[in-house]
Amino acid sequence: MNKNTRNFMIAALISIITLLIVFGFSDFSKTVNYIARANLAWLLVALLMTILTWTFEALTIMVFSRESGLKVRFSYLFKITLIGRFFAAITPFYTGGQPAQVAYMTKDKHSAGKATSMLVSRFVVYQIVITIFGVVGVLAAYSFVSKEISNLALLAIVGFLINSGVLVFLFFFSLSKRFATGIAKFFFNFLAKVKLVKDSDTLLSRLFLEVDKFHKGMKKSLENMGIFFAGLLLAFLQILAFISTPYFVALAVGIKLDYLRLVSIQLVLFLISSMVPTPGASGASEGFFLLFFASMLGEKTAAVMVLWRFFTYYVNIVVGGLFSVFGAVKKES
Repeated sequence: MNKNTRNFMIAALISIITLLIVFGFSDFSKTVNYIARANLAWLLVALLMTILTWTFEALTIMVFSRESGLKVRFSYLFKITLIGRFFAAITPFYTGGQPAQVAYMTKDKHSAGKATSMLVSRFVVYQIVITIFGVVGVLAAYSFVSKEISNLALLAIVGFLINSGVLVFLFFFSLSKRFATGIAKFFFNFLAKVKLVKDSDTLLSRLFLEVDKFHKGMKKSLENMGIFFAGLLLAFLQILAFISTPYFVALAVGIKLDYLRLVSIQLVLFLISSMVPTPGASGASEGFFLLFFASMLGEKTAAVMVLWRFFTYYVNIVVGGLFSVFGAVKKES
């Protein structure tokens, strides 16, 4: 059993156990009934939010692809986005997405350095937006969410520090060629010691060449303010579509909520769940959702949670998994 299969099975097992627990502590027949009778039109809007999340992410990547020196079609980057979504969903802290994307693009004869530059540029603007969003969400939602969680401030601070730490690391990695080369060399030496790489001299020279390409691409991306702010705007729209999903799911089961209040809580939920190491934050995301939204959603909380998780997580695994399998067969022409 390879690592990806094991991660997928762990994610699936955690999700199944979580759903069984949720159904066990709620009225199972009512929850199923609420889901079965959900308004199809609002469910389609929720699905549209998922598709827009993918689309805006792919557009962000496309914005940085030109600066990185890669000429690829939007359809190809959309496929790469979904492949990343799948591997992120089945790995701890969502860490498997970008390495998988680089691996697929390298297999399609694209430069690993340029691909990494493009994807890291996109991730930098994403982290900037989610960190700002998270602070706004905590400030807006603290007064009513803290009633449900007494240690909310501590959890929010830890989540903020993790996201901020990732952002600082990315800036160092992007702006300091010496730092990036040192990190790359450290991992290369580790792989050489455990005998996972051969012909180390040739591979190390190729590694330094790709790091050089990466830095040239990153320098172009960060120096071009027009491109940088376009990336920020697209990342903002991506996150906005993502955090809007539970609002439309709630409407589907007949609950009308204050939109700003709901998305504020969703931002806090996202910030806190980001520090959970399970694949796709499985278990914790569902648990925090129930905790945060129970007072707002009442007996329909479990139904909304299941539908919300379906559109924001399970669809990524199903659709991204299909693209990952068939993407390995059909290459970019």
